[in-house]
Amino acid sequence: MFLFSIFNCPAVSAATNVVTNAEVPVASPAARAETARDFYNAGIEKMRAGNWKEAEPALETALKQREEKIAPKALYDLGYVRFTLGKQELKKSPEGTAKRSRAATEAGAGAVDKAAEALASNDVQQMVEAYVAGRGVRKEMKSATAAVKKAMEAHGKTLAKWRRALSDFQSAAELNPADTNAVKNAEVVAQAIAKLVDSLREMQSAATNMNGKKAELEGLLKQLKGKIPAPNMPPGAPGDDGEEDDDGGEKPKPESLSGKEESDKGGGGQEMGLKLSPEQAGQIMMGIQPDGKQLPMGQGEPGKPKDRSGRTW
Repeated sequence: MFLFSIFNCPAVSAATNVVTNAEVPVASPAARAETARDFYNAGIEKMRAGNWKEAEPALETALKQREEKIAPKALYDLGYVRFTLGKQELKKSPEGTAKRSRAATEAGAGAVDKAAEALASNDVQQMVEAYVAGRGVRKEMKSATAAVKKAMEAHGKTLAKWRRALSDFQSAAELNPADTNAVKNAEVVAQAIAKLVDSLREMQSAATNMNGKKAELEGLLKQLKGKIPAPNMPPGAPGDDGEEDDDGGEKPKPESLSGKEESDKGGGGQEMGLKLSPEQAGQIMMGIQPDGKQLPMGQGEPGKPKDRSGRTW
């Protein structure tokens, strides 16, 4: 179907003055102002092309025009676009980070026990072995911590998009109560958000335990390094502690492992600041309505809202 172009502005043409025989500029007719329908149609075309990032601002602009007939449709499609963008962010998250953190924590506990026994024995060979083993475990714990941080950042960005998508679908349903698809999609998104928050909590708990064990191990490794005679120090050990312990300011604390705040620059739904501390996690369960009641869970596969885009005029 034909989409009105919002960038097709005719150029200034010229005509000849019949008296002076000189060319005088003649301005073309004023360009038609862009309408909510124009921006909405442009957003739909971006969606069809899979260009979700550009579809979002086009639909937001359509919504800002405050045209009664366009607003519920723009909100609905904004919800679908933002849910899709959130899924794309989630794909950037490393898989199995919570499981990896737990494994690293268990390895760290074993290294801590081995280091403590070596210190108590005062046996040089035993201390050297414990030191070498502990360094290897510490390296894996550091790598696992970085993976968890990356995963939680991706999850946080996804959560920000999905919360806006939920608000968009809910707003679309409020403007058009007959739109049952908007209601069902809101329920699906609420389910997806609940699972995402559970995953964030699991990763945060695993990271907290791992960082605690890592700090304990580092303290024992420093003690071992101080007791091992210089001639017996394993290769690469001098300066190793400082290098391994230096995370370049990137060592994440449990309370800092949260999603990024995303500013709401207009459009459907309000964006709330994202905090993921244990005390606040329950407050961001967007399956809870403002009145505190649980949203009804819809049927269908979670994470796949219905796409009914494609309406153009």
